[in-house]
This record gives sequence, C-alpha cells and structure tokens, in this order.
Amino acid sequence: MNGLKNVRQRRDDALAKVGWEQLEALLAEHYRGQGFRVEHVGTAGTGARFDGGIDLKLHREDEYILVQCKHWNAKQVPHNAVHELLGLLVNEGATGAILVSSGEFTRAAIDAATRQGHVQLIDGDALRLMLGARLDRLDASQFTVRTTANGHGRRGRVNRASQRAANAIWWLFSLLGMLVFLWLIQTLLQRTAGTAGPAAQRMEREPGPIPPARGEDDRPMDSVTWHGEVLPEQKQATDAEIREARRRAEESQRIIEQSTPEM
Repeated sequence: MNGLKNVRQRRDDALAKVGWEQLEALLAEHYRGQGFRVEHVGTAGTGARFDGGIDLKLHREDEYILVQCKHWNAKQVPHNAVHELLGLLVNEGATGAILVSSGEFTRAAIDAATRQGHVQLIDGDALRLMLGARLDRLDASQFTVRTTANGHGRRGRVNRASQRAANAIWWLFSLLGMLVFLWLIQTLLQRTAGTAGPAAQRMEREPGPIPPARGEDDRPMDSVTWHGEVLPEQKQATDAEIREARRRAEESQRIIEQSTPEM
C-alpha cells in the first residue's frame, strides 16, 4: 500500500462501516434487481482464499460483465486496478467491466478507464446513491471493526454462533484441566499413604531396644518398668556369695552320696 494517495474526504457513514463481504452481497442484490443473473464468485460468496480479481459476474442476454469491489475508505484506488480489470475482461471474453470503490479513484485511474472505454468506474458518491435504501436497512449492531492493510476499518458480520462455540470449547478444556489436576493430587496422596502404612505397622510390631533405666543420681535402678512389666532386679554376685553357693552345693552332693546305696 506504499505510494497510495489519501482520499480527499474520508467518510464515516453506514457504507464505511460495513465489511467488504456485506458490500459484495449488497451489490449482488442490487444487480439482481436490475435483471442480471449474478454469480457471486468473490471470496465472500465462495469462501475461497482468492477470488482472482473478480467479485461478481453479471449475465443478461448477450451481456457478460465483470465486477470488482474496492472497499477502500482511506486510500484512493490507483490506475493499476483499471489495467488489471481490463486484462481479466480480455481473458474472460466479457463484454464489459465495472470497478466499484466505496471511496475515491485517482486522476490516473479515471483517465485510464475513459481512454480504454470498456471499464465503468463507480466511486463512493455514486455507490451511495445506487445502494440508497439498502444502506438504510443495515443494522450497525451486526458488524464489528477489522483493520485492513490499506488503513481503513472494515466491519464484518459478527458470527454469534461461532463465539458461543468458542466459549463452550474454552470451558470444556478448563473443566478437563481441573479434573486432571484433581486426579493427580488424589494419586499422589494414595501413593504417599501406601508408602507410610507398612513402615508404621512395622514400628508398632517391632519395638526398639529397651533403653537403660537411670535414677536421679545416674545409678542403675533396682527395677525398671517397660510396657507395663517390672523387670527383675539385676545385681552382680560377690565373691563371698559365690563361695557360699559352692559350699552348699558340695554339702548337698555329700548328703546325696551318703544316702544313696551302692549298686
């Protein structure tokens, strides 16, 4: 879009606010009212990515006319557009061509169309008169702004069904994400409980070693309580006690020998 001239008068009316798709539809409706059989071959009519430079094909008896729309509100349409449409006219074998702009044409474009004589130019003023009542019926609430490369705001019809579908998909993915998160948390908790359970059970079944009991003066206590049981007193025998125990054992042995008859 570099090198294009700005329009002398930039408009902000109903026609400037509609999208190029709607403009093509309005023109198709207009020419049908003029008795033409209209082929809407532009991207708005076919859904294709490219239209080959032709938006409408008009048929009436021996007439075959090509229509190209330029919904420009900020820049003037240059003479290149006229020459391109002339080339399409020859290739298609059409009897005429119409170049429509919602804004303005450059002086060079007007001269080229006049000199060739096969291309009719319809600028923004003529277009507004031509569409007249159809523009009055437009509901501005049905359109939303979209900025184009040539610097003017285009408005296209809001597809509310698509918006609702997009919102539903967003909520669905959010719900799935929440469910996955909760599942991960539950799985983690279950694994943690399963690991801690056997260890805790082993600790209950296998008590640790009995710690030595100590009194207040850090000396061994006579007895100690462990799990409700009183352990027997633990003392070390003295030498005198050992000798006395041996004496008693020897005396008992002599008594047994004396009292036992010989075989």
